[in-house]
Amino acid sequence: MIKGAQKQMIVLRTGDSHYFDEAYFVLRRELHANCCSKDMLREANRILEENALSDTAERGSGRPKAGRRRLMSLLWFLLGLALGAGSALALCLLLL
Repeated sequence: MIKGAQKQMIVLRTGDSHYFDEAYFVLRRELHANCCSKDMLREANRILEENALSDTAERGSGRPKAGRRRLMSLLWFLLGLALGAGSALALCLLLL
């Protein structure tokens, strides 16, 4: 732990994001004295907006939604169950 270290931070609560509840921005020491709070908030919002735009672009081609994943898992389970039952039936017919 470094003694005497002090950092300034901006906390932005993002209620509309699918991924984040809060965003923390740790400010550089040399920039903190030269900038006003409006500039820092504007820059933090710009970064969040850029990331929100990239999130929406990735959302269309990324992982399937939770409902679709659940349906696919159920289908794979039923397929495995059917193949297992078919294998057991074939084995029973071969042994008889």
